[in-house]
Amino acid sequence: MKRYLLGIDVGTTGTKTLLFCEDGQLLGQAYRPYGLSTPRVGWSEQNPEDWWKAVKETVTEVCADPEIGKHVAAISLSLQGGTLAAVDAEGKPVRPAMVWNDARCEQEQQQFLKEVGPADYMYETTGWRLGKALLANEIRWMKNNEPENFAKTAKFLSVPDYVSMKMTGIAAVDMSDAGINQLIDIRKGAYDPKLLAFAGITEDRLPKLVRSGEVIGNLTQEAAEELGLSTDCVLVAGAHDQYAVALGAGASKAGDILIGSGTCWVVTAIGDEADFESGLSQSVAAVPGKWGSLWSLSSGGVCLEWLRRNVAVGPNGEQLGFDVLNEEIAKRKAAEDGLFFYPFAGLASQEARFSKASFIGLDLSHDRFDIARAIMEGVAFQVVWKMASFKTKPSKEGLKLAGGASKSTLWCQMVADIANLPVRIPEVADLACVGAAVLAGTGCGIYRNAEEGYERLAVRERVLQPDPERARIYAALFEDYKKHAGTLGTVYGL
Repeated sequence: MKRYLLGIDVGTTGTKTLLFCEDGQLLGQAYRPYGLSTPRVGWSEQNPEDWWKAVKETVTEVCADPEIGKHVAAISLSLQGGTLAAVDAEGKPVRPAMVWNDARCEQEQQQFLKEVGPADYMYETTGWRLGKALLANEIRWMKNNEPENFAKTAKFLSVPDYVSMKMTGIAAVDMSDAGINQLIDIRKGAYDPKLLAFAGITEDRLPKLVRSGEVIGNLTQEAAEELGLSTDCVLVAGAHDQYAVALGAGASKAGDILIGSGTCWVVTAIGDEADFESGLSQSVAAVPGKWGSLWSLSSGGVCLEWLRRNVAVGPNGEQLGFDVLNEEIAKRKAAEDGLFFYPFAGLASQEARFSKASFIGLDLSHDRFDIARAIMEGVAFQVVWKMASFKTKPSKEGLKLAGGASKSTLWCQMVADIANLPVRIPEVADLACVGAAVLAGTGCGIYRNAEEGYERLAVRERVLQPDPERARIYAALFEDYKKHAGTLGTVYGL
């Protein structure tokens, strides 16, 4: 009898579910979007019931065959982190969820500095820096501003524990997600008394802490009926979306580094120990015994989209296709001609960042395609430069690269040449769901470990080797890039 696995990605803008057979065959996929509400400046909210509705609809769609539904062995989740869902004793939301990108908690941020101490305490304890959002601040905000809702709240949950509660009756959050909630000591794997005192709550109002890949429990009868599954199906603790994507891309060993490319470029490195000295965001990884370091260049893909909207346009103002861009960019030199680009929110040094973007070396001979190549190279330079500050160094197998830029062989080859490392590109979309399915399979015992799960799900890779001559040229240009960045920082400030 064949068994099946569900990998579900509960994201910020929608939920996607993938159905796999245990042998790795992808049998179905479904997606449901949902919206964000912005009732005031700086506020970002969602209805938690929308997450569950999307989960139900996507699961019932991919498991429309009742015979498949009966034999789904396990479910696991990839999740948006740092979103607060406050629920009453019956598990019903007492207010809209405050999403991770909410920025209402400026007063609470200042209260933390007065009551708890330096912001470093938050980072050194949770692995994530103190900001104007995330659960510790948001719970305190509720206490300050909505005392009735605060008192009515039985459990202060986030997305993983809310969905876990709906599926199993047990509110449980995985450690990779718990850190970004900023209520635990990630090195001790336990709730931190100082942070709980600041938030104004006790541990009994919070979810159970579990490890990614740990079985949380079987589906309740009610959940099984709603999802069209069996109560024999278990929910396996999932992972924060970045770590689920890393797992889906096969980044599970110390030295594995994944570059996620899109609107934002995110570097996730897997190591044997935490790396607080770097100042990077730290998390317990989805693989037992491993840690993750994370850094993002928020404008990675934005820069190229800006160019396509405003500069590299067709004769009638239309955006040029990526095929045209790649063909023309391949003929240009950019950095070799002395043209360098520094992205929005990029580095001026390893310690400082720009808020504005800059070009250096623009010449009358340069056209829109030279500028486009400079943008691609500039993003690649920035990412490789920052990677040097990670304690985790790339393994000999090279880097993994997923997301939008993975469709451009030209851009991926730039990364390979600048880093002088192979770049491995997983040829599958929805890596977050793949990573969740790997966790489901390992948690229920179908796969021995994450490596076997990745192999069984048959994620194919194409590999780009660095070109020795291009790598030699880029090595010298990279030094020029760093030198000019320092000059920009001195002249224009940060």
